[in-house]
Amino acid sequence: MRSVVSVLAVGMAIAMGGCGSDDEPGGATGGSGGAAGSGAASSGGAGGTGGSSGGSGGATGGAGGSAGSDGGVDAGPPDPCGGALFCETFDDYPAVSDISDKQLFGPWRAALTAGATMKLDGTHTSSGASALHVHVDDVVKAGGRLFADGNEPIFKDTPTHVYGRLRMYIDPNGTSVHWTFFGVSGDAEPSSPAVGRNAQYILSSLAGNSPNTYSFVYGLQAQGSDGYHDCSSKSKTEMPTGWACISFELDSVARKLRMYKDGATDPILSVDDHGNGCVAPTDKTSPWYGPAVSRLFVGAWSFHEMKGPLDVWIDDLVVDTKPVACPAP
Repeated sequence: MRSVVSVLAVGMAIAMGGCGSDDEPGGATGGSGGAAGSGAASSGGAGGTGGSSGGSGGATGGAGGSAGSDGGVDAGPPDPCGGALFCETFDDYPAVSDISDKQLFGPWRAALTAGATMKLDGTHTSSGASALHVHVDDVVKAGGRLFADGNEPIFKDTPTHVYGRLRMYIDPNGTSVHWTFFGVSGDAEPSSPAVGRNAQYILSSLAGNSPNTYSFVYGLQAQGSDGYHDCSSKSKTEMPTGWACISFELDSVARKLRMYKDGATDPILSVDDHGNGCVAPTDKTSPWYGPAVSRLFVGAWSFHEMKGPLDVWIDDLVVDTKPVACPAP
């Protein structure tokens, strides 16, 4: 894992019953109980009943379309990091191959359930010799993720506006109602009325009976009579079998989320204030009060039974407080 000055060698109602929290063990989160044996809190889902776009809030799914071409090959830029506050190429851990639940390395803490495996391997990489590889079996609720927090430069001032990029290779491209691949979390940003509650912005697939489709999911910890907010916004862009480069902007104060694919200038998904739906009883127009970011995760984790096996490789993860883009197509 590389930061600015160092290389560390040592971190979705559509028939959906709610998903819960997507945070890591030990985090201050809402939602229902944790997945057995994982140590990670359950769900972080989304979905709900339709929604609106336009006006002062809502979400739009960009131009949409099919998954499109493979957004990359097994080669990447000479330096994926470019001085970013947080950069992970997965190349600095020669002693790490198979990853177990609760394993520690670099800035990472692993969460892994039965029905999934997680490792660093060279089968598909965008730079260097290794990428994070998560396999999830068919007909299971399972996954593997890595969590980072603490002393990394990106968390120093608990930013409320972050950008990022990752390269992701999927094959086989199994689906479930909802699985996640990246997220940030922390206490709701200080100017919001949700201070003291854990908030999460999560990059996900919401498929249902469709192919895997790029989506945002939002979670807000329950407080008193206000239950856990489990909300989402789904794009029109399918996730390809093969490579894609995904970049994003997450602005907690403006409640503005953007997702881009393969260096295009127009987003494939936009959220302003709120998304397209929430699990009842949360109103679909409830604002997405975002986090002051103190934790992030990367990996693949399904909160509903898979409808086929899923293999995901993720490489060259960059998170910064300055804009980060994928190379132009």
